[in-house]
Amino acid sequence: MASTFRKYARIWRVLVLNSFKTQVATWLASAGYLLGKILRFGFFLAYLLGIFKHIPNLKGYSMPEVVLFFMTFNLVDVGAQFLFRGLYGVKVLIEEGDFDKILTQPAHALFRISVMGMDLLDLLTLIPIGGVTVWALTKLPHAVSGQSVLMYLVLIANAMLMAYAFHVMIGALSVKTQEMEGAIWIYRDLMTLGRFPINIYSEMMRGLFVTVLPIGVMVSFPSEALLGLLSWKGLLYACLLGGFFHLAAQGFWRQALRNYTSIST
Repeated sequence: MASTFRKYARIWRVLVLNSFKTQVATWLASAGYLLGKILRFGFFLAYLLGIFKHIPNLKGYSMPEVVLFFMTFNLVDVGAQFLFRGLYGVKVLIEEGDFDKILTQPAHALFRISVMGMDLLDLLTLIPIGGVTVWALTKLPHAVSGQSVLMYLVLIANAMLMAYAFHVMIGALSVKTQEMEGAIWIYRDLMTLGRFPINIYSEMMRGLFVTVLPIGVMVSFPSEALLGLLSWKGLLYACLLGGFFHLAAQGFWRQALRNYTSIST
């Protein structure tokens, strides 16, 4: 077990360093991309604060509470982009014949593909996210308990597991169809709905967001836990749903590989 962990840690380190060298070689483009992300974050935060100049609360949530939902969305989104972006490149790997080569290598193919596109610059966006989160927490009318923080961290880990499952499903769809752009944008657009508490949506939409399209479980549940609004039953449900989506994604990936006949045929 220890030797396997060291093996994959070395693979991860090499792939991350290779990705970072590519970014350094095109530092101007990388810096512009990073700046664009930070500006988009800042503009939407300013838009959010502007809303509360005209209304006292949003469906019962105060301004600091809504900001926490937005920060949680960004944390999950940035984390998924940093860790799993390699799965967006499955189509290119297939078209260039590199996917066949990866399948023949001794390392686990899904791990190899998942981590090959890691962008260390994404981590810099965690600085403003962390700063605004701390600011919002200081504006709450009550202190956050240690239990709430623990539940929040567990649910963030569960959200990352679910985000990974969706990325694997998108990668598997690309293996099956060699098309993925549409699926990526559908996923990204749906995730943006999690910027706000799911309670602002209709009952039918809320039902979808905690079952079939579990955006609420990924983003709203952690924020609700941090605010002391989520029960242990909600935590258990989120973890069970995360496990289900993970197993379903792994099964879909294996089924896609069984039907894959390589680019050469």
